[in-house]
Amino acid sequence: MHKNSMRLMADFRDRYLGDLQQCTVLDVGAMQKRGQHKSYRQLFEDYCYTGMDISPGKNVDIVGYDGLGKYDVVISGQAMEHVCRPWDWLKRLASLYRHYICIIAPNTWPEHRYPLDTYRYFPDGMRDLFDYAGIVPVEIRKVGKDTIGIGK
Repeated sequence: MHKNSMRLMADFRDRYLGDLQQCTVLDVGAMQKRGQHKSYRQLFEDYCYTGMDISPGKNVDIVGYDGLGKYDVVISGQAMEHVCRPWDWLKRLASLYRHYICIIAPNTWPEHRYPLDTYRYFPDGMRDLFDYAGIVPVEIRKVGKDTIGIGK
């Protein structure tokens, strides 16, 4: 995971999860790709972290969406740009969390297909997707080449 994304996720953790120590965290799109040395797992060592992805791999505890229960927090960084129909994807994620959701996606970045590359996200687009999915936005902002959306 790149530095800005790690910094944004650590900031989310520090600012929003202080009262939720030992909460359950689901990381959607958690697989560490070749060459990635960091994952969000290290940011959530004091929490009950579960890494989920659609394929098995490093940092993946659960493969696929079947059988997922409720988690206190759902996070996803640098995955939404690889999702077809992100509006439906966010609706699915909205059914999985109790307290917070945190999505980080690029607003500017070269194409990087894994296995595909669909969209880039600005705050207005993130706000619209949250609205469609029924996620109440708490904070949505552009930070460098990333856009972060935090919802309740």
